[in-house]
Amino acid sequence: MSKIDDVTSLESSTHRTQLEGSLLATMATMAAMSTEANVETLLERLPTEARSCTRAEAGTVLLIDGDHLKFAVLQNDLLAARYGARELRRRVQTLPLPLSEPSLATHVAVTGATLNLEDAYASHIVGPVFNRAVDETDEYRTRSLLALPLQTVTGVVLGVMELANARRDDGDVVVPFSPESERLARAYASLAAVAVHRAILDESTFKDTLTDLYNQRYLGLRVEEEAGRFKRFGHPVSVVSMDLDNFERINRKAGQPGGDATLREVGVLLRRNSRKFTVVARDHGDDFTVVLPNTPRAGAIIYAERIKTLVERHPFEHGPVTASLGVASLPDSVTVPERLLGGAYQSVADAKRRGGNRVAVL
Repeated sequence: MSKIDDVTSLESSTHRTQLEGSLLATMATMAAMSTEANVETLLERLPTEARSCTRAEAGTVLLIDGDHLKFAVLQNDLLAARYGARELRRRVQTLPLPLSEPSLATHVAVTGATLNLEDAYASHIVGPVFNRAVDETDEYRTRSLLALPLQTVTGVVLGVMELANARRDDGDVVVPFSPESERLARAYASLAAVAVHRAILDESTFKDTLTDLYNQRYLGLRVEEEAGRFKRFGHPVSVVSMDLDNFERINRKAGQPGGDATLREVGVLLRRNSRKFTVVARDHGDDFTVVLPNTPRAGAIIYAERIKTLVERHPFEHGPVTASLGVASLPDSVTVPERLLGGAYQSVADAKRRGGNRVAVL
């Protein structure tokens, strides 16, 4: 055997060992993901872990929504550095792919097949070609591509995960995805699809149908969960409760449709201005409650003041709205976890008594 063969054999053996280690790590990750109830968090982790074990430069998750594929997650370090993560998300959200339009992603979504391509731009036996809209918009070049269906055990395809531009160990050269990487990614996508499907089903029972925020049932579960995390690890947790000050006036003026529209607008404001791991819920009526994991009282006060200002300045369709907010934190405000939620309610009542449009802190 030549020295070249020896080196090639050693590299192959090293790569297999790395992949075996990746598989073990993937199984551990999937065990953790199986308990994740937040769909957005779950989807974000999916390409992160898959890229790690396949050395992919970029990763995308597209979900089937009616007769379109829509971007749920786009991870690309090069483009994120160029545009910023928020701008990158905005750019791709305007590019839904009709399932009837021939492309590699829609082919995988419709057929459930896996595609492992050395050159995404080349002509392929499957017929469809790579949809270059995102690349052309962002001045990017996709070369090697691994496209996998997110398919449940019953055969339902939820969407597609695409991994792009596998990198050699030194990181300087784009190479095809190896058969070992493909097998690992297949196993990962299958397990991830089960977790995503379960989370979607679970989340539908925990959502408020009017605002698409979490409901009171889920709020109670998450407060208990975060209180348990405090007991075990000492991580602080804060709760911010919010009550709209002049909601009755809107209901009188615009009726229930106007009131519902205002609640939906508030929901959008809260969702857009909260971090992904923050739990935003419609408690009841025009009351909203936010759980801030691993956040001390000082951070919760900053968040509450920002939300108060955003609500006050927002051009609501049916007239101006202000809000009273109350903050309670564990262990800064209360030392008994069972009093955390009640402490936030007590604080918001104090803010209302003091004239509204303010933040009160326990």
